[in-house]
Amino acid sequence: MTISIPTPPRQQRPSANATRERILDAALDLFADRSYEGATTREIAARAGVTQPLLNYHFHSKDDLWSSAVDRLFSQFNQALNARRDGLHGVDDLSIAKLMIREFIYFSAAHPQLHRIITQECKADNARMDWLVQTHVRPLYDTAVSLFSQLVARGEVPAIAPTNLYYILTGAGATMFVLAPECRRLSGIDPMDPGAIEAHADAVVELLFGPSASTRAIRTTHEQTRGTEMRSAKGHL
Repeated sequence: MTISIPTPPRQQRPSANATRERILDAALDLFADRSYEGATTREIAARAGVTQPLLNYHFHSKDDLWSSAVDRLFSQFNQALNARRDGLHGVDDLSIAKLMIREFIYFSAAHPQLHRIITQECKADNARMDWLVQTHVRPLYDTAVSLFSQLVARGEVPAIAPTNLYYILTGAGATMFVLAPECRRLSGIDPMDPGAIEAHADAVVELLFGPSASTRAIRTTHEQTRGTEMRSAKGHL
């Protein structure tokens, strides 16, 4: 009798694209945490679980790896903004601004590397920063400043210079997520919790545009209740 021994299934090698994405994930984390100079391609390869020659096959230099990681990050950011904007046809500019700001905050929470990378390159202040600003940051800045200028002219946001509003937004919108370990220790709040992200988005929108009707109603009810309690307390004195 012939015994047939089944052939073990061949192990599937990860696709080249999946390997490339894994390398980019590792590179983004290390460049954001340690800076371009502080991160080595050897560390990035180890973090991605690939060999140095395989990393070199996908990316011909450290500069190529850095710019590819940054390109992908900003591409994801623009895709998120465009997806939100595409669903807002016929919506007024004020509502669009509020919703786009919320999208910015959601992305900042999911990808704090965006702001860490910019901060790292600001410290270096060299040709990489020039490329980063001209290629990715300036188009976003110009769009935001144009929108803020229109809102200021219509009195829908405080009469603050649009550049200041831009930095108020980027600072207020992203810092809690960039400094998440500090936030957890100081407040006991996990800024990456979905409820905390939503509450932060509410707070930033209210900071820039003032309280919404629903927020004002809640505050009015709270103040009325508080006033009744205080009058009742005085009556018992």
